[in-house]
Amino acid sequence: MYRYEENLVEDFTQLISDLKNPFSIEGFAFEFFFVSGRTDIIGRSHDGSLFCFEAKLTKWKKALNQAYRNTAFAHYSYVVLPEKTAENARKHEIEFKRRKVGLCYIKNNGIDVEIPAKKTTPLQPWLTRNAFEHIKMNYSYG
Repeated sequence: MYRYEENLVEDFTQLISDLKNPFSIEGFAFEFFFVSGRTDIIGRSHDGSLFCFEAKLTKWKKALNQAYRNTAFAHYSYVVLPEKTAENARKHEIEFKRRKVGLCYIKNNGIDVEIPAKKTTPLQPWLTRNAFEHIKMNYSYG
């Protein structure tokens, strides 16, 4: 179990740095701030899609709400949880699917996508462009 959220984020970003990550992320950045909030991790995939990831240790409902808010500018939005918390959240799969938000966790040094996110068309494409610019200016590449 993780003691701090930052440790979960650190492990997750190490795994998405691997070219074989399940999201095809080629570059990512931390702490994308926008008018409605802050996203923990944003990433650009090989096909030009924007991914958002909200990490929480226990408060999966809060993460789900934040991830849903991110669908306004992201093509895919995920909640990242420790495995035990993800087991509890999985019981509410219908809510994740209704909001088109995915659920994943770290297991055996890999990322387990428990519920795949549904691709969305960003309602705020200008914010999508700002997110891509944030990645470009603050990027981390695998």
